[in-house]
Amino acid sequence: MTAIFISSSLPGSAVPSAVPDKPVHLAVYGLLGALLLRALADGRWAGVRGRSALASIFLTIAYGISDEWHQSFVPGRTPDSIDLIVDGIGAATVVGGTWVWSIIRARRAHATRCSGHAEPTFTERLP
Repeated sequence: MTAIFISSSLPGSAVPSAVPDKPVHLAVYGLLGALLLRALADGRWAGVRGRSALASIFLTIAYGISDEWHQSFVPGRTPDSIDLIVDGIGAATVVGGTWVWSIIRARRAHATRCSGHAEPTFTERLP
């Protein structure tokens, strides 16, 4: 969050224009959403609850709103609703993907426990 705040505090003339800002928003807010998800899931990636996933998406979007508002006070910067939409898409994509991955992983672990046959680890599969 600090890195986002600092980069949002740069005047418009100091922002490099060589890199399109939408992919950056997508990646940065996706990462923020994932980190918030991990914090809300007690530091675990496995067993993520839907409530934690939704909360992290909403918190990420709320931070995006505050970031766009903050930019309205920075010379040469203006708030952009498209940036906010891209922020939400980035958070929802990464958090949603992590949540689905967590469900798949939990089901595989349950199936392994129920069958009594553990899948070989990566190193056990090597020749």
